[in-house]
Amino acid sequence: MKKWLVVLLVIVTLVISACSDGEDNKGDEEQNLNETMEGNNTSEEEKKGEEETENDSSIEDEDSEDSSGPFETQTEDQLDLAIGDTGKFDTDLTTYEITLNGAEIKSEVDDITSQLDDFIILDITVKNTGDKSHTVQDLLYGLEVTFDLESTGYQDYSEDFPSLEKLEGELSPGEQTSGEFITEIPNAEEYFFRLRSGITGAGSSNEVIWTIPAEQAK
Repeated sequence: MKKWLVVLLVIVTLVISACSDGEDNKGDEEQNLNETMEGNNTSEEEKKGEEETENDSSIEDEDSEDSSGPFETQTEDQLDLAIGDTGKFDTDLTTYEITLNGAEIKSEVDDITSQLDDFIILDITVKNTGDKSHTVQDLLYGLEVTFDLESTGYQDYSEDFPSLEKLEGELSPGEQTSGEFITEIPNAEEYFFRLRSGITGAGSSNEVIWTIPAEQAK
């Protein structure tokens, strides 16, 4: 009887030991699995973080390449030009030159009477000194005649006058063309041909001004 009890005790001990080992192995396996999953999650998070950092750096690089500072003209202002002088323009569009060859004041042109006092017709030459082609209309944009530098002036109406030689077409780099600029004016002792102050005041161009005494244009 004692022999059987001893055998039974040994069997029970072995069973308990086996179960304990199984639970320990299972715990170890679960721990290893958890550690593996945590490692994978950490790797994925690190990888995602690295990708986001690379994307942010790429965006910053693109912003750096696309952003440019404000335009700064490299040409000095010319404020005291006269008939016969050439003005040099340095704008955010391109560079160009205008020569004021002559000026004439008339009260009537092509049977049209001025709604102010007179018309002033300017004979000018425009030269594209930039490195790209531009239309003459683009280069002449914003040019006006005024009798008061503190006031706005009057722009070109040459398209309304068939007898005038219009300034039109496209100018390649280094190319120039001549024609007539006409606008209405009130009576005054002198007039100013210039680029509109709103453009020069905004820093989009240097300032160029011709002074035209009324006596020289009659």
